[in-house]
Amino acid sequence: METIAHVKIEKLIFPQEDKPALKNIEFEINQGDFIVITGGVASGKSTLLHTLTGAIPHYHPAELTGKITLLGQDIKDIPLNRMSDYVGYMMQEPQNQLISLNVYEDVAFGLGNLEIPLEQIAQTVKKTLELVGLTDYENRQTASLSGGEAQRVVLAGVLALNAPILILDQPTAELDPQGRFELYQRLGLLNKTQRLTIILVMDRIEEVLNYANRVLYLKDGEIVKQYSPEEYYQDQIGYRPERLKSNNDKPQEIIAEMTQVSYQYKNNLLGCEDLHLKIYQGDFISVIGLNGSGKSTLAKLLIGLLKPSMGEVKMFNQPLNKKNLTKIRTQVGFLFQNPDYQIFASTLEEEVGFSLKLRGEQNEVIDQKIEESLKFVGLLDYKKLHPQRLSRGQRQLLALASILVSDPEFIIADEPTSGLDENQGYMIMDKLFDLSQKGKTILVITHDLAMAKTYSNRLVALHNHRIQLDISTKDLEKHLAALQDFGLNFK
Repeated sequence: METIAHVKIEKLIFPQEDKPALKNIEFEINQGDFIVITGGVASGKSTLLHTLTGAIPHYHPAELTGKITLLGQDIKDIPLNRMSDYVGYMMQEPQNQLISLNVYEDVAFGLGNLEIPLEQIAQTVKKTLELVGLTDYENRQTASLSGGEAQRVVLAGVLALNAPILILDQPTAELDPQGRFELYQRLGLLNKTQRLTIILVMDRIEEVLNYANRVLYLKDGEIVKQYSPEEYYQDQIGYRPERLKSNNDKPQEIIAEMTQVSYQYKNNLLGCEDLHLKIYQGDFISVIGLNGSGKSTLAKLLIGLLKPSMGEVKMFNQPLNKKNLTKIRTQVGFLFQNPDYQIFASTLEEEVGFSLKLRGEQNEVIDQKIEESLKFVGLLDYKKLHPQRLSRGQRQLLALASILVSDPEFIIADEPTSGLDENQGYMIMDKLFDLSQKGKTILVITHDLAMAKTYSNRLVALHNHRIQLDISTKDLEKHLAALQDFGLNFK
């Protein structure tokens, strides 16, 4: 195979940091490689990608000792505005890469900068949208897209530029199982038929192993091992424990209820339709479904971020309206799909303690609760750090800590394990499960069907904006065929 890139990083240090973010890294990239880079939270995965895209050192200030070459060119000599000739790059958060009001304009933006004829642009946009599973999405408003749809639009814009190396940071973090399968399948096809070189960072890589030829495992900024896919599977992918879920059939208090609820967005896009749902104290409910099926809309209706176009939402036996919304929200914690939507403070301890200060808690109590919450999520050592210095996974943990510190009765989590490695994901779910066993009520929106099965006592499946199934997890086997018809394969 022809070597098209060489990476040698003796050390990489950011300003005001003593510890290298990367060190002792050396590997080659061959044309047609499909390399998966994985490792724990804050292991240096995204930072390594930044060195391959030229963002380091051209944009992010850092002292890089070593040399990186792409197609024979030293990356230090390639202007940042010419990097698209060498690599296509997709960031972790798709919202940071969406720049236009509608899908067509967003995918066409890079092509327009290259002064490609309009007719050719139209053909390329159509082709790449079909490739990522968004046929006929050209006129959709980007603001109306679900997280998974936004991720695919960004990917289409990157693929449209036809760079020889494709670099992807967590490309399926917000996709449903069917979306992940289809995307990996398409990437695998491009890799095999067009010899497109792919470098992909993922925390959980079991599903992509069939398409990869190499796996690089990072720990503390260093590649500690290089695997073949077969070696990685044998060494790293362990067994997923079952949790003993309560079989208590006694009547429980209803803490949330949706009756004939529908919601339509301003652009006439249907969010959900005729939802009927009762949530009982102590439930651990997983809401599952394909991207765009209405899962996030359902969650936002429950917390009052959206007002139903029709029907009624009750929380704690009270209608959810402006009069009692503030009081109800003191009993409910909401974790957004993107942690940056709810992080705003200058330090971690300030972020976690913000809600407690608003409630007038004493400083000694606040300090104790901040310490307990940050210790639980493994971020206590970073309490004086600015949140934006954290990785995406760490920011997700911080957002969870800022919710749990207030001890809410009902926790709604929209993709709480997004951006986390498997161990961190299980840690979060273990904590939520423990809370449910103590009488707290948990509703999780998730694309991780294995975790849904492991932790939940109920599964609520949405399809075509409606609740199609609301079943006990212990009855899952009876409904596998129906779930598969909705694109949800538990096997």
